[in-house]
Amino acid sequence: MNSNPESDLGFTGGQFNDFSGTAVLDELQEKLDDDDSTKYVLIKHDYYSSDSVHGRELLGSFLQNLCESSYKNIIVYLLDKGTLLLDESNPLYDEMLRLVDRAEMIIADKESISADCLPDTVNGKLILRTTFSITEEIIYLTDLLILG
Repeated sequence: MNSNPESDLGFTGGQFNDFSGTAVLDELQEKLDDDDSTKYVLIKHDYYSSDSVHGRELLGSFLQNLCESSYKNIIVYLLDKGTLLLDESNPLYDEMLRLVDRAEMIIADKESISADCLPDTVNGKLILRTTFSITEEIIYLTDLLILG
């Protein structure tokens, strides 16, 4: 067996070196401390990755980190099962309340809020919109983080 990783992967010449190490990281946009841009977050489920304890822990960590981030403006969209984060019985309800307090606004899918009999107001920041309206809006966002 050949012990040369470059030939094992079928890379030739400088191809492998161009994408190794931190080359990709160097190309990522840096977030500056004085960045006052808006971060848009779309949450589609009340868990991350899988509907399990681990999936909820992952989402809980993400919500906590988002609350502690240095972004000045955060706008959160809740669609489908993401609206279940607003249910008081949800294990991530407290983390979601912290995000509600931290965010500029929370925009929720009113069809899902209604279907799951969830409150239509949370700390005065919840804005209800139709799924169609939310979809039209997020199509044009360039800085959207999608969960779930």
